Amino acid sequence: MIKIAPIYRAPSGTIEPFRFEFTADDFEIPELKGDITVMGQLLRVEEGVMMLIAEVDATQETFCARCAKPLKLKMDFEQSEWLFYEESPHEDDDENEWLKLDTHRLELDEKEPIRQDLLLNLEHVPRCKKLCKKFEESKLEEPKGVKALSGLKDLLS
Repeated sequence: MIKIAPIYRAPSGTIEPFRFEFTADDFEIPELKGDITVMGQLLRVEEGVMMLIAEVDATQETFCARCAKPLKLKMDFEQSEWLFYEESPHEDDDENEWLKLDTHRLELDEKEPIRQDLLLNLEHVPRCKKLCKKFEESKLEEPKGVKALSGLKDLLS
C-alpha cells in the first residue's frame, strides 16, 4: 500500500511520478523470476486517482512450446492506466475495470493492477528461435484445396 495523501489533496491534473521495486515472489506468479521494476505516474483526476503504468522491467522463465528449450524472456508491455475511484464508477465505466480508493487511510494497493498487467503480458506460447517461430507461422496458414476433401488425402496416404 502506498500513501497518496499529497496527490489526493491536490487539484485535478496534478501528476506525481513513481518507481516501484518488487521481487517475483511478491506476485506469486511462477513464471516470473528476479526483480521487477515499475515506473509511471499517479494522476489526480475528478473521480479519484489514476495510475499510469509506463514501463515495466520483468523477466519470464519458461520453455519453448515446440522444442522445450528453457527460455528467459524480457517481457514486453503496453502502457496501461488504472483508475482508483473514490465512489462507485459512472454508468459508462465497466465495473470489472475499477479499483476502490481507500479515502480513510489515503492509501492504494499498487500491487493488484501491476499483477494483472504482468499476467496479461506473459508469453503464453513462447518460441526460442527462428525455426520454432516459423513452425508456428506455417501451421496458421490456410490449407490449400477444398476443405471438405482435405481429410481424404490423409486417409489415402
